[in-house]
Amino acid sequence: MLIAGCSERNDPTASHVLPPASFATAAPQSSVVTDPVGDLENKGTDYQDIIRAEIAKQGTSFAFALTLVAPVPDSPPLPSGADVMVWQFILVTDPTTSPAGYPFTKNTAVPFEFMIQYRVYRSGFTDPLDPTRSAAVLIDRRPLLTGRQAIVTPIKVSIDGTQISLVANAGLLGDPSTFNWVSATCAAKAGDDAKNGYSNHFCFDDAPDLNLATWPQ
Repeated sequence: MLIAGCSERNDPTASHVLPPASFATAAPQSSVVTDPVGDLENKGTDYQDIIRAEIAKQGTSFAFALTLVAPVPDSPPLPSGADVMVWQFILVTDPTTSPAGYPFTKNTAVPFEFMIQYRVYRSGFTDPLDPTRSAAVLIDRRPLLTGRQAIVTPIKVSIDGTQISLVANAGLLGDPSTFNWVSATCAAKAGDDAKNGYSNHFCFDDAPDLNLATWPQ
């Protein structure tokens, strides 16, 4: 949820060779949704307002792109009480499972296996599962099903104007042949121990608004 030669926010994992912004419309395995302008909640701002979300598989990688109403500032202010703010894609690759735990509290079961996120942390806060404070991560929640910890892996991110683009190796997702998904802009507050999850999640916008999208479309 890709532009050559764009501003890359000094992220060491940023990609320097990225597909064009319209990649999903041209890719044979893609999925695209659009979303109304202004359908924000929780006092969201224009740079949290999603108007288009798209996923495409290109070779051995998945590319994810969010188009927003306004560009994300270099240092956007976090909502009061929040430790992290995210622009994300959420994937359901196995509808029969519901892992409990990170980034939610350990007793909270949520029926999706992967989260692909561009993150902005509160100054002074470090997530123990992301000690380098990565600009973008892929969260693999499948280990939670067997009592292990979720895996947080830095991935490529690029920002060009109002578009945030992320790229992840298909193998990190188990190279699924199909999945359901939704994109969202959200914030969360860490609990007493962030590796055991965040205690308070709230979102500003999601796309699609109703039901889940399917990849490929």
